[in-house]
Amino acid sequence: MVIHPATFIEKRVSNISDLHPLVQKISVQRGGWDFPYLDSHTPPHIDVDWIGQEPEWEHHLEVWRFYQSGQFVDIAGISEDWRDHSKWWPAPAEWRHGVSLDVVEVVFKFTVIFEFASRLSLTEAGDEQMHIEIAIKGINGRTLLDLPGRWPFSQKRMASISELPYKVDLSRTQLIAEPRELALKPATELFRRFNWEPNIDILRDIQTKSLGVGVT
Repeated sequence: MVIHPATFIEKRVSNISDLHPLVQKISVQRGGWDFPYLDSHTPPHIDVDWIGQEPEWEHHLEVWRFYQSGQFVDIAGISEDWRDHSKWWPAPAEWRHGVSLDVVEVVFKFTVIFEFASRLSLTEAGDEQMHIEIAIKGINGRTLLDLPGRWPFSQKRMASISELPYKVDLSRTQLIAEPRELALKPATELFRRFNWEPNIDILRDIQTKSLGVGVT
């Protein structure tokens, strides 16, 4: 995932020491999870023009970098693939790596990405026009997990492509006004590659429940 202002300015954030408090300020806390995940026990790595961390916790693996140009890059594992590393969410006996994709996780992650982009656009690292790229990789042969609390899928929903890239340029006004609705567009495009045309109201319901109530 990559987010950056549409116009490149190398030192948009002039002082590299300002990057960490800035990302702390705009980090999205939803449903008991943070995006990006900030390891409070380890200071970020400081490079020539970027800072970053590589946090690992239970089934959560992530690498993020934040550049002085305002570019933010995040690579995260699919949580379902790392359940054998988790005590909090242990893998069942029939679990196998790389065979499934959780609809709830997809909706949740897209939503927090767009909320983060909205917040980033309002800072000195953002701009009037923002570019967002999201790529879901390693999906060939995966099947969608049944939705919790609903009837199971009538047939196996499987992808036959290795990855799905999604790119969009959005104004600051759009991002601020409707980040959650914007997030449902790439989610819908992804699910269509699994031969599933989701009802938008179902996705909105998943979105609301996965984000939690009263969490900022």
